[in-house]
Amino acid sequence: MNTPDRWRRWLSRFTREPKERLAQAFEAVDAFEALSAGPDAQILQSLVKAASSPHKLVFETGCKLLFLLAATHENCQQAIDRMSSSQDATARFHAVAYLNASLPESLRFSVIDRALSDRSSRVRQMAVEQAEAFGFREFLPRLEGMIASELRANVLKSLAFSVPLLRDGFLLEPAGDGSGFFLVVRGPNSVGGPFIPLHRLSDSYVKEAVERLKKGERLS
Repeated sequence: MNTPDRWRRWLSRFTREPKERLAQAFEAVDAFEALSAGPDAQILQSLVKAASSPHKLVFETGCKLLFLLAATHENCQQAIDRMSSSQDATARFHAVAYLNASLPESLRFSVIDRALSDRSSRVRQMAVEQAEAFGFREFLPRLEGMIASELRANVLKSLAFSVPLLRDGFLLEPAGDGSGFFLVVRGPNSVGGPFIPLHRLSDSYVKEAVERLKKGERLS
């Protein structure tokens, strides 16, 4: 859904949304259409405003269109970087949460770097998860330091999950009944893995399973 007309048809289905929110979402689509033809600072600000909204329909429209343009438009990349320094925590969260591999690595790295020190635990948590998702091992010393200094449970939970994945390439999570472990690996398109019963658990089995899952292969 990357054309203005498709977005407008999609938005037209949300007849129960407050009119002012729908209007903001449609304005974001108009801004996307205009910016696709050429840069305009005032129109870009309208799209950034939608991307920074706390209302789901508005920010989903604004963020997806802004980040879509940012793959090829430097002014949109700069806007995302500015969002990551906004006084508004919602804007900062969206700046890191909607990062994707189509954006320059330098931009992704800069936004995550800033977000890891954010005063909002929600933003820090997302930064931890994105650092792992993009394989930014440069952040490992900092993330490992955060495990000792972080006070918020949501961030600590993400650190416990993401740091082993980033450092070792896998995570073994014990089953609640003690019958084995869930092997977690980031594959080509997702994060997941099989349950390994205790009688099959060995370093060699885990190593082989990790390598196959990273390639997207299924385990028998």
